[in-house]
Amino acid sequence: MFKSSIRRLATEATSSTTSSTAFNISKPPSYTLAQLRSFPSLEPTKFLPLPTTFFNTESPLRRDILWSSVVYEADKSRIGSNYVVLKSDSPYSNRKLRRQKGSGMARLGDRNSPHMDNEIKAHAIKGPHDWSTELPKKIYDLGFKNAFTNHYKLGNLNIIENDLNFKFNYDIITQMFISTHQLNGKNLLFIVDDERINLNNSINEFFTSQKKLNSLSKKEKPKYLSKLKGKVIKKEDVEVRDILRADKVFIELPALQWFITEYGQE
Repeated sequence: MFKSSIRRLATEATSSTTSSTAFNISKPPSYTLAQLRSFPSLEPTKFLPLPTTFFNTESPLRRDILWSSVVYEADKSRIGSNYVVLKSDSPYSNRKLRRQKGSGMARLGDRNSPHMDNEIKAHAIKGPHDWSTELPKKIYDLGFKNAFTNHYKLGNLNIIENDLNFKFNYDIITQMFISTHQLNGKNLLFIVDDERINLNNSINEFFTSQKKLNSLSKKEKPKYLSKLKGKVIKKEDVEVRDILRADKVFIELPALQWFITEYGQE
């Protein structure tokens, strides 16, 4: 009788101690807050909850994933139209330049040999060639998440409540916008939900030197336009490297919601 009562008291003490010292672990937050702004004044209007499944501010910046995403996009953009002359093309005569024996010098083949002083290559990839590589969608989604989250943490992500557009399409409008918000010398990216004609024309006229553009060849123009400090891109055409290249990102709220839906799945 005495042993059973001791055993019962010990059991009750153990259970009460365990229940009292149990850890009360709270769930991590499901949302983080961002300011919703008006354009072009950039005045904050209200707070906007953003899901942490997309804007995971607790995780460190994954540079390896960003690198994989940029390489994947660069490979996909390669045209692969390089023209290379191979030995099999035989642009010259197949006649031997020297006799096999009796010339007193080393034997020598025809002019189509790659070791001769000509444009023929021994091993090369001829166009058309597909240089695109594969990347799992989950990794590419993480690339967008890391790029947007990094701008959010640095305070360079501006979420616009209304349309990203100017009333007029003059270049002086862009100049006033840049000088007002002290954005001189910075790469600006405007991500729009639909076509914004006034914004696009004003940005292009301000950042593009028409004289230099006319002096470039047809092959050099895309490279010149890709290095402009101001870009207006529709949400479907945005790449990870566009976001990383920008110092300030301005994005419409519907466009951001599209990114969260498209790339925010876990």
